Amino acid sequence: MRSVDNEQKTHLNTYAIFNGTSEENALKHFYRLGGNDAKPLWSGTVYAEWHDVMPYMADVSDHAAFLNWEQQEAPDDWGIIITTEDTFENVFKHFRSLTQVWMPSSGHAFFRFYDPRFSLNVAQCCNDEQRSTLMGPCVSWSAKNCSVTNTTPTLFLNEKPFPWWDVPKDVVKQLNESDKSTLIANSVKWLRENHADLYFYYPESTLQAKITRLVNRHKEELGSLNQFLKTSLDKEVYR
Repeated sequence: MRSVDNEQKTHLNTYAIFNGTSEENALKHFYRLGGNDAKPLWSGTVYAEWHDVMPYMADVSDHAAFLNWEQQEAPDDWGIIITTEDTFENVFKHFRSLTQVWMPSSGHAFFRFYDPRFSLNVAQCCNDEQRSTLMGPCVSWSAKNCSVTNTTPTLFLNEKPFPWWDVPKDVVKQLNESDKSTLIANSVKWLRENHADLYFYYPESTLQAKITRLVNRHKEELGSLNQFLKTSLDKEVYR
């Protein structure tokens, strides 16, 4: 369990990142408990108007009431707590630069760093070097009783244009072996963006079931997953 007292003793800054896609509006509780100055993380990007799903970041270093709410009442997907020696501005820029990341053999995708059910798993699957690159100036990412520590935080120099981080192939493999829900969701998104004819051919529930079945059947020797999905659905739609 993360200890707020221990973090304060080491003089680390504590920031919160709020998941805008969670059904529980943690940002509402942040303001209700006296918080202020939460900043939209996609400001300054082409997604600055995506208000309905916008992740926010706020300094909670001296906000014991919110940290207690997060530990005792918050749902699992509310967001994440960051500890770092760096400034709010630098950490904000680091996360904004992770808006999208490169996926092995399948282009870039949005990185759900604001959802601990995904981002903490990614960080845990990384080796020390990969984790240091991903977490940058952060000492830890945590949510409820789960925490990931970066043993070698890196000095923030400047904000890189996204996507710049390559998700390691072995990390993706570990994630897919443990839980394929993210892979399935990304595959559906890829199909809609790149092959709308196949995506809209089926009712949504039918397409979801087909993608799930194909993802579970896919093996490396069959080629890339995207090509396997397209080839398989082409055979059904255009036979």
